[in-house]
Amino acid sequence: MANEEIKDKLDQFHYHEALDRLHVVMSMCDEHLMQHPAIKIESNVKQNVNEAIKLLWQAYQEVGHISDKRFNNE
Repeated sequence: MANEEIKDKLDQFHYHEALDRLHVVMSMCDEHLMQHPAIKIESNVKQNVNEAIKLLWQAYQEVGHISDKRFNNE
């Protein structure tokens, strides 16, 4: 099935669910990684984890924007 066919089958709940899952993963990264003592003191590791969280946040924002564009402007 082509991406466009899949995209046409997605509804607003799919995007809401993606936002929720991104939020869960970001929360886990913060709670279980960023708050870990070893990661707190290892600056390179901490920087990499923080960058991963920033990228997840960007994905969260993008999914929200796509959802608004597709379902709130109909």
